[in-house]
Amino acid sequence: MKDIITLLMALTAPEPDGRYFETLLARGEGAPVEIVSCRDPMAMSEIVGETILCGTVTVPEDHDAPQNGQSVDLAFAILRSETTYPAPDPLVYLHGGPGIGNLNSGLSFMADAFAPFRANRDVIIFDQRAAGISSGSVVCNEQIAQNVSQVMTEETGALEADPEGNPVVSQFLKDCLSEIEADGTDLSKYNTRQNALDVPMILTALGYEEWNLYGISYGTKLTLEVLRTAPEGVRSAVIDGVAPPWVRLYDTLTLPLAESMQRLVEDCAADTACDTAYPDLGGVLRDVIARSTAGDLVVDGATIPPQLVLSFFSQRNDRFNLGSLTPYIPAMVYELHRGEDTPTIEMVVKDWNFSVPQPDAEAVLAARRDDLTEQQVHLLQMALGDAEIIEDATAALGIAVADLRRQLRRDRVLGPMPGLFDAEMSAAVPDTIVTSDAARATLEGYSALQLGEPTRARLSEFVETHFEGPHLARLLAIVEAMTDEEVAAVYADAAQSVQSHTLEFQQNSIDLMLYACQEDVPYNTMEGYRQTVAEQPFDVTAFFDGPAMGVYTACKAFTPAPRDNWHEVVESDIPTVSIGSGWDTQTAASWAKEATRGLSNAQHFFIAEAGHGALAYVDCVGDMTVAFVNDPSRRLDNSCVEATAVPAFHIAPWVETAQ
Repeated sequence: MKDIITLLMALTAPEPDGRYFETLLARGEGAPVEIVSCRDPMAMSEIVGETILCGTVTVPEDHDAPQNGQSVDLAFAILRSETTYPAPDPLVYLHGGPGIGNLNSGLSFMADAFAPFRANRDVIIFDQRAAGISSGSVVCNEQIAQNVSQVMTEETGALEADPEGNPVVSQFLKDCLSEIEADGTDLSKYNTRQNALDVPMILTALGYEEWNLYGISYGTKLTLEVLRTAPEGVRSAVIDGVAPPWVRLYDTLTLPLAESMQRLVEDCAADTACDTAYPDLGGVLRDVIARSTAGDLVVDGATIPPQLVLSFFSQRNDRFNLGSLTPYIPAMVYELHRGEDTPTIEMVVKDWNFSVPQPDAEAVLAARRDDLTEQQVHLLQMALGDAEIIEDATAALGIAVADLRRQLRRDRVLGPMPGLFDAEMSAAVPDTIVTSDAARATLEGYSALQLGEPTRARLSEFVETHFEGPHLARLLAIVEAMTDEEVAAVYADAAQSVQSHTLEFQQNSIDLMLYACQEDVPYNTMEGYRQTVAEQPFDVTAFFDGPAMGVYTACKAFTPAPRDNWHEVVESDIPTVSIGSGWDTQTAASWAKEATRGLSNAQHFFIAEAGHGALAYVDCVGDMTVAFVNDPSRRLDNSCVEATAVPAFHIAPWVETAQ
């Protein structure tokens, strides 16, 4: 209770202490830093200015020619260490994608994932150039404003269909790229090398002299490029879910899933009970995939598509703290093959949702009743009841704190009058916007506020065009009562809101493709993809043919910008830990070992029961990597590897009968 009261007192205090961050930033040099409001949702315990600070660092668009005047604003967040005496070298998270930022909606998840590191050092998160809310220099605001309803409802995007139904580059994407380039942006400078040169500029601007890198997915590729291009200041590095730049990632789209499937087949064969219950699992799995692809796999009158079969394996990669599907997959594959009883599938799969059976309070009591005295059973019942009450209360507290943050933001960030305008407009929408055409027109008008000058007249015109009755009168009165600064705050809030709601288009159609099409796809071909598919032990094309065709088609809108040494092995002696995971269907586990080929001071670990980015799946990966970052010279043992070994396989009730 004391901690909760302290949190609420801090949240509602007029101003946070802020001395820690002031002292830190006072040491910064090199690039301009601007402090801005952090985006929700944040972890419940975070206090802006006290435990977390957000802002932007302005870097050159082209580090090789900074005098050209073009620049990029990169959004960052500093998650302050929990100790009064933190290590001077923070942990810097390099996110995946490319183009998938974290600061728009991922601060709460990031705080949880990197909590182990905050015990003794700051954690720095930033959205890379052309990623998340650092996408400002590669956004086609006019095209989005004119087509915002279609963008938000995914009616337009990078691709469209020609008269024969084949995918082609959309006119919208072509116009969007033309607008970006007309604004003076040099798209060829949005690549991993320029990203790598951003890293030391950001860190020195924030007041740090040394740092440790933690890259996941594309972030591992960026980490390796930092080791090659900008190693000064790097004390240690962790790469988790590894994509080495010399691996042909688009040729090998199918490899991670196929490799994950093959490994499970081998794990079953190595387990006597599993191999006895489900012999030749690989052959049975190939037959099930072939029959489902041909439309011949029918269970209980339902035709099973290959996507469902493959999702048995891909779903493991999506299960953060939800339990492992691994023990059940051999039985599930066999049940599809048999086409008879499917008790395992019925237990685990419901409407394409996967859920591992979890013990509830009654199951815990039933399992323990025979081992406990009557008094112990009574105490266990009380403890389980209290646990449920605490869980419900914690969830309710989180909702209340989130609501409090929103109210405080309206008053403090927007200001009282802009906050009142926002609240009144929210109340007006359901009363006055009653048709889909009106909703589309209002959305387009609101999106257009980000274009042109933030004047009172334009805001009043927007209100008069789309609202009526008492709401109109109140909105106009609020607009008239606002200062020029408050009017500008409304425009800024509108731009941020539109950006948040159109971010998926930005990430999928622009941000990702800038990297994929300019520096990776030139190294890959559709023929190479087909060849790799043919070499895999299992046919997984039901998952990948569409995305592969989509990437190669969309890339026709971009100009390749290959670099001479981009696809060469990275050589470095900086201490590095490289982690691959057994469930990973985005980057093959074998690539984690491959990435160490040029790293003379690297340690490699395979975590069997984790997915893409093992840190998010099992606690011991956090323990292991924290120990390494604390002492990069330390040789780590296999404790975490052993703790995450493949569990015992489920033996279905029909197995004994069948044998």
